[in-house]
Amino acid sequence: MADFETSIQQAVDAQEIPGCVLLATNRDGSFKYTKTFGHTSMKSENAKPLQTNTVMWVASCTKLMTSICALQLVERGKLTLDDPVYTHVPELKDFKILQTFDNEGKPFEVRHTKPITLRTLLTHTSGLTYDGMHPKLLAWLAYHGREPSVGAKLLQRFDAPLTFEPGESWMYGSGVDYAGLLIERVSGLTLEEYMRQNLWEPLGIKDMTFQLRSRPDMKKRMADMSVRDEESGKVRYTGARMTYQDADGEEVQDCMGGQGVFTSAEEYIKVLHALLTTDEDEKLLKKETLEEFFTPQLGEGASAAINAVLQDDMVNNAMGGTLKDSKRDWGLGGLLLTEDQPDGKAAGTMIWGGLPNLIWWVDRRTGLCGLYAGQVIPTGDAKCAALDRSFEAGMYEKYEQSGLVNPRF
Repeated sequence: MADFETSIQQAVDAQEIPGCVLLATNRDGSFKYTKTFGHTSMKSENAKPLQTNTVMWVASCTKLMTSICALQLVERGKLTLDDPVYTHVPELKDFKILQTFDNEGKPFEVRHTKPITLRTLLTHTSGLTYDGMHPKLLAWLAYHGREPSVGAKLLQRFDAPLTFEPGESWMYGSGVDYAGLLIERVSGLTLEEYMRQNLWEPLGIKDMTFQLRSRPDMKKRMADMSVRDEESGKVRYTGARMTYQDADGEEVQDCMGGQGVFTSAEEYIKVLHALLTTDEDEKLLKKETLEEFFTPQLGEGASAAINAVLQDDMVNNAMGGTLKDSKRDWGLGGLLLTEDQPDGKAAGTMIWGGLPNLIWWVDRRTGLCGLYAGQVIPTGDAKCAALDRSFEAGMYEKYEQSGLVNPRF
């Protein structure tokens, strides 16, 4: 057994993770790695061996698919990257910037003067920020007597003010959720319908949905969520409300393009592989669009902001666990590495993941993509991040040993 496999099995045995699904493949499929560890739940009566078709909430892994779909509409002339989005989402025009608070805690807000565009939505430079992640917005919520992210509808849930002028900084937020709404308004379809017609069905994906209640067959295969106990370091079952649920614990009504998809690891890897190879077959995007998709997008202020944020251990773990002294940027679908990495990832690799400690990567130069999939909270968990990093390094080692590395790049 490879070293990383031993480490993961030991973590399962020690109840440090319930389990995980690992998948990796290269461009032509001549290199494939698939392995499952552990069980679907830490609650004994629910526990079954984890499978590649076990259904998970993949959370922000949804963002990559929404970004791809938005770029398809750009290719078709239905959208542009740099025009204001207010024609289709006029609600965003009225969003103000939260600047400060007075002595009584009342927020002071001003109108934004630079336009919110599709490019700023996809790159987290619009000023929109997830309200539970920013100290100012937490204070804003407290002033209004509200809890973070509880609305059943997108426009209810993501109505907090901007935290900076569009285009001038970077902060993770609901921009891609609004890009999903933009897709709906332009196409006349729900985001689920659009993705099914333009992404899932072309890739042969069947087990993927925003509305788990509509797929009882998938719900039966759903893994439970686990939470790490701070004292023991072990994980245990949790029935806590997840952000795909409203305040009453019911599934949200809208398709949340930034966090709403349920699927299995074996289905999601099809998206990653298609992105890896679309420069050859243009199945998802045209070649020129793909180049833009993988081009660093951030200006000076945004670049400084993202690299400052990534100095925090938890945040860095959640965002791929890359070297802190290595400059990172953002493409149109995820975090971009601008330098070669010690584990084998080449400059230009795109990575991202999902809140319950899922991480994916697409390395076009080396010709390798992969996914670590699990269901553990809180996000940025150090143990999951360490196991994922050992898995990724192990994949590059195995790939190099296979002699199948694509010489094109």
